[in-house]
Amino acid sequence: MTQFKFDINGSKYEVEIKSIDGSIAEVDVNGNLYQVNIEGDGQISAPVARPAAKPTATPTPTAATTPTAKPAATPMAAPAEAAGKGSKTIKAPLPGSVLKVLVEPGTAFKEGDILMVMESMKMENNITAECSGTITKVVAPVGTSVLQDDVLFEHN
Repeated sequence: MTQFKFDINGSKYEVEIKSIDGSIAEVDVNGNLYQVNIEGDGQISAPVARPAAKPTATPTPTAATTPTAKPAATPMAAPAEAAGKGSKTIKAPLPGSVLKVLVEPGTAFKEGDILMVMESMKMENNITAECSGTITKVVAPVGTSVLQDDVLFEHN
């Protein structure tokens, strides 16, 4: 249907909107298919870039999906400002399951500290901090399955 190429922080994404049916879109991001729910009034009259505008933010699936991910050597979660709040978030750099959470609310951390261990494609991946701060909320506890760019922690 509609194709886009994005370069975000040095990562390349090829995004294709396969189909849109009401407020449900089928989106291919680097060969991974996602069914996503488009928020808003749900009235789509022409293909738009909105579902694929943030390819690092994996859209919320309407059905359980397990996209194929490339193995990463020590992935790092990127902090991002939360809308309307002074807190920041640490997001999942890849899809997987949370094996260990090494911090709890109130824990101070430094850049490079390991905050969590995730399993993705049968590999353990350390999630490390890119900045210093204090954990205010653990959003993804042990056993949680997350998609790429799902929020793992909130911090200040």
